[in-house]
Amino acid sequence: MSITLDATVNKLLRKVRITENSAIVFKDIVACDGHDDEAILRIVTHAHQDHLCGLRESIRKTPLIGMTEATYDILKALDYDIPENKTLILDYGEEVKIKDVIVSLHKAKHIIGAAQVLVIDEEGQRLVYTGDFKLPSTPILESDLLVIEATYGNPSHVRPFKYEVEDLFADLVKSSLAKGPVYVFGYHGKIQEAMEILRSKGIDAPFIAPRKVYRVTKAAVKHGLQVKEVFYYRSFEADEIIKSGWYVFFAHLSAARTYSNRSAVNIVLSGWEFTEPLRQINEKTYLVALSDHADFEDLLEYVKRSRPKVVITDASREGSAYMLAREIRRKLSIPAIALP
Repeated sequence: MSITLDATVNKLLRKVRITENSAIVFKDIVACDGHDDEAILRIVTHAHQDHLCGLRESIRKTPLIGMTEATYDILKALDYDIPENKTLILDYGEEVKIKDVIVSLHKAKHIIGAAQVLVIDEEGQRLVYTGDFKLPSTPILESDLLVIEATYGNPSHVRPFKYEVEDLFADLVKSSLAKGPVYVFGYHGKIQEAMEILRSKGIDAPFIAPRKVYRVTKAAVKHGLQVKEVFYYRSFEADEIIKSGWYVFFAHLSAARTYSNRSAVNIVLSGWEFTEPLRQINEKTYLVALSDHADFEDLLEYVKRSRPKVVITDASREGSAYMLAREIRRKLSIPAIALP
């Protein structure tokens, strides 16, 4: 399908590029969530692995690495060492001028510390990159050019049960704890969200976590995560708790084979579930549809309220960027393309 774009849109499109190594680059100055040799500033929107592409190379080569303080602390917990003279900590809404652009970070409801990026260029045009987010708790930024995530950009990626998941998850953990320990597997950020949900629902069993999950949790608590009674799994306290058989163990999804317990209930947290909020896989394993991303309907809602002149859907990461671009054109009549 050919798309005819007017001069204003074409001019905007020349102000951004998405590289093969997943960097969203504005004006050849600001690179977001990927390394770019030309950039002066590398922004880390949040500490998920697919948004840390080339970060160690950026630490070596890029003059400045910008992020929220919470993201900085989580990166330290994940063993990233950013030199002090390259570190740029930004509060939400704080502006910094880099050459002829003004850069600011804005809250994104995703994991603690997550941010959207707003770049205002010398012509006053607003170039926005959402990073990962979900509604309704993400402020929608008005834009001239919008780069939006496309994780759930397929029209079939709609969750009719968005508001049921937390209660069902807590009920499952509560009933399972009556019979023994519970093991929960997910990604950094989502694990901490799950911890906070369980505490808010009255579950007071001790939480146990391996090293990185424990350190990320402590960093998140420093920045407002409402979670207490978390123990490092090799500590004396954790040994005693495990003997009692009443606890919830949290581990990264990549370590599920290492830590899963055949005699306990194992829960996998996944956003890739759209038919039902909770599904039993076998006698001891459940999948819970806990997502920290906008679904298809919310992606369209963000675009509609942002009122961009043109949209770029991020095709450098997992998702349905080409479908999302097509649906934005079809449903909202806004020019949209997937890059790279």
